Amino acid sequence: MGDILRTDELENAIDFLEKATYHFNNKEDSYWFKWLMFSLHGALYGFGVCAVKGTSTERVLEMKLGEKKFEQKKQETVEYYRNIGFEVKDDKLLDSTVWYNQSQLLNIWLILKYCQDESYMTQRLDSKVLKITELQQEAIDKMILYRNDFAHFKPKGLSVITEGADWIVNEVIVVIKFLALESNNVNYFKEANKVKVIQLFEQFLR
Repeated sequence: MGDILRTDELENAIDFLEKATYHFNNKEDSYWFKWLMFSLHGALYGFGVCAVKGTSTERVLEMKLGEKKFEQKKQETVEYYRNIGFEVKDDKLLDSTVWYNQSQLLNIWLILKYCQDESYMTQRLDSKVLKITELQQEAIDKMILYRNDFAHFKPKGLSVITEGADWIVNEVIVVIKFLALESNNVNYFKEANKVKVIQLFEQFLR
């Protein structure tokens, strides 16, 4: 049996942050900027999801199926489990299973919008709401634009002047740091994870 990768939304966000740290500090690879944009996007999105989610996964998901399609998926699920020897009798469990499996993660723009919304972010007495400055928004816009351009690369030649782009990284990192450590909404069930995140940010902000 091969190795097994086990992760969750927080571990995934931390991994993106770690990769962003690596590519920010190791620029010998001519594609460092590309991978830095990918990693920053993943870290911002990932910690945003963790901050909005709190203890309720449904807060970061949306259902786009209509009622008819949803009922069809329920029937398919019942038949699937019946074929492997299980009879689904709990309708609430069936609804929640199908809803989760067929739902989609909110896009990064909605996640960032909710990160700035008290009704989503005020989950605890010490919760804090994100406030994005104009410069931070400009940096986020540019980072996402670069990431999307690399991820959905049209046939073309592309030249990116990376010298002087550290301001993008610096502004985006401040936002990620707020979500990860200062919003107080991210649940670090392992103290080692929080310590690791703090150490990773120090490699950017030193």
